[in-house]
Amino acid sequence: MGQAQPRPILTLGYPVSANRYWRTCRGRTFRSAEADRYKDSAKRAASLAGLPQFDGPVAVYIALHPKLTKKGVASLARMDLDNCIKVTLDALNGVAYCDDAQVVRLFAEVGHAVRDGGLSVVVRSMEGRA
Repeated sequence: MGQAQPRPILTLGYPVSANRYWRTCRGRTFRSAEADRYKDSAKRAASLAGLPQFDGPVAVYIALHPKLTKKGVASLARMDLDNCIKVTLDALNGVAYCDDAQVVRLFAEVGHAVRDGGLSVVVRSMEGRA
């Protein structure tokens, strides 16, 4: 996450596929049950990390960690980074910030592989910064 890498304060499980995040029924669009569980896990992780809900502009740093294979290498089957961003920002909406429109800086990368895959996320206030 850059040269002066901020320390991750949220460790989340591997994100829900963007294709399974939203459901539409009878003309209404809503989060799937799987997405609701992921959002709940993000809320618990934020609470355990002591992350406040920011009111002003924020920067979000995301590292997607692919799943580690039995051979000890990163799985080639992983979520596209752009889909990961949308799912992550939505999961943190109402948790780390009131609305994802507050995100004024965003950095995302594919990080090192970990056993079951996951995310490292840092949310920082941008209030008072030019």
